[in-house]
Amino acid sequence: MTRKSDAYWEGFNAEAARKGNAPSVAGLAHQVARSLAQDEGRKQRISARSPHIFAAMDGNEYAEASSTELAMRELKALGIDPKDNDPVAILDAHHAGRQWARDNQRPGGARISGSASDSAGESFLDRYLNET
Repeated sequence: MTRKSDAYWEGFNAEAARKGNAPSVAGLAHQVARSLAQDEGRKQRISARSPHIFAAMDGNEYAEASSTELAMRELKALGIDPKDNDPVAILDAHHAGRQWARDNQRPGGARISGSASDSAGESFLDRYLNET
């Protein structure tokens, strides 16, 4: 069974509305439930990576916050401004970069690939990890 994207369902519903066949209540309920489950999964992934940021939130505040709000809170704590971009995607990219840096480090602190360094000899990646 394949899962259809949100864009598919938006187009499907727009076409149904154009034809005069409004989508069924059951179909809308299924779409809303699926969107809420995806958002809940994103919230759990964000809070698992940085529990210290959300420790000050009470239960109701956390339950009412969306994954986008949690991502914005963590990005703000990291000093990253997403501007008009998707905060969840930026946070995922940030954590993926940090994981890549941890995975590509030799014992003793030496990097496996040291080609990205400036004139002072410190790699850009080292400066980025030290700043965040």
